[in-house]
Amino acid sequence: MAAPIIVTGPPGSGKSYWIQAYAKEKRKQLLTCSCRKDRTLREGRQKLHVWGRRREPTVLWLEGADDLTPEAQAFLRRILETHSADVQFVLECRDPAKLQEPIRSRCTVQRIPMPTREELTEWLKRSYASVAIDEIFDYMQPNEYSYRRVLHCIHLQKEPLLWQTVLNGRRQELQQQLVADDLLTYQSKGLNPETLLSSLLDNPDLLTDYGTCLEASGSLWAFLGYAMRSTGVAESI
Repeated sequence: MAAPIIVTGPPGSGKSYWIQAYAKEKRKQLLTCSCRKDRTLREGRQKLHVWGRRREPTVLWLEGADDLTPEAQAFLRRILETHSADVQFVLECRDPAKLQEPIRSRCTVQRIPMPTREELTEWLKRSYASVAIDEIFDYMQPNEYSYRRVLHCIHLQKEPLLWQTVLNGRRQELQQQLVADDLLTYQSKGLNPETLLSSLLDNPDLLTDYGTCLEASGSLWAFLGYAMRSTGVAESI
């Protein structure tokens, strides 16, 4: 019986792609249960009971397993103790610490880091040969490299005029010389405050404040004004 696997990594790192490739490599059928949509497994318990007894080689992918309620995790623990030897559970999650220890102790862990530019380029050449790869990397910054962001760019490229508008806007953001008095101008142009902030986040204290702002769902435009004052871009706004 193959041990269950916890597949963990940040959003866009390629967890789904890894699971799909793993099932294909092992020549097993892939079945998916979305735990993010059914945190209590109210709708999925009977399905997991049936799937867990399958006699065909199967990978049973629990998408967002770390979102399961404690009661649902207790049910999952029982399933992991009794499922068929032909079924391998794969628990995809962003934070494995949210899984109960009895579940974690039964699993091996596969950590998926964010992809590099080289890995994304190879994936694009293999899967989307016709897209404008150089333009995608003109759009993305290194701290944005993810499969999810690349797929967003591919979707935009299906509308050439829209894509060029978006790409030109990003280039303008990256070339912008920050002036605190022009904050309202940046807003009116629809520039991305997070892109403008990237040049100011070398300051460790400012980076900590940035993380706090994101956790509190604060206004990035307001934080940009604060950041420009703190870094001396201008004395006032």
